[in-house]
Amino acid sequence: MRSLLLFLCLLGISCSGQKSVHKDITGSSPQNSKELQLVLADSYSGVEHSEFRVIRDSKTLKHFFLQINRTRKPGLPIPEVDFGKELLLIYCSGITLGVGEVGLCIIEDSRDDIVVGLKEGPLSEQQDQNVTTTPFCIYRMPLTPKKISFQKKK
Repeated sequence: MRSLLLFLCLLGISCSGQKSVHKDITGSSPQNSKELQLVLADSYSGVEHSEFRVIRDSKTLKHFFLQINRTRKPGLPIPEVDFGKELLLIYCSGITLGVGEVGLCIIEDSRDDIVVGLKEGPLSEQQDQNVTTTPFCIYRMPLTPKKISFQKKK
């Protein structure tokens, strides 16, 4: 009986120990990070041409989601953002063939401006390459007075 109780205690301790190690490895503090944090990515935006937007207020964000959710039933929920502390970067890649991942990364962070660039993932081999999609991604970053510009990789 005593060995069964000891085994259960050790099992409980080892399980909770694994959870805390996993959180430490994957979780970095968003307030201390200057990296972009992915909020939402999807393969349909309804935007036909490539465009980059910096969203600094909730009215502009709602307008963007009205455009995206025009043909979706039910629509995507609008993410909650504290625009007093952070801003959103939205990239719509326009009409593309196949299903691929799009993303943003910071190319240069100088004293007066931030240059954000595009990082494209590989096309999914499981999906049909003849499918037309309009992918988009939304990233969150801390509020900054710097000028934010977009540069496509060549």
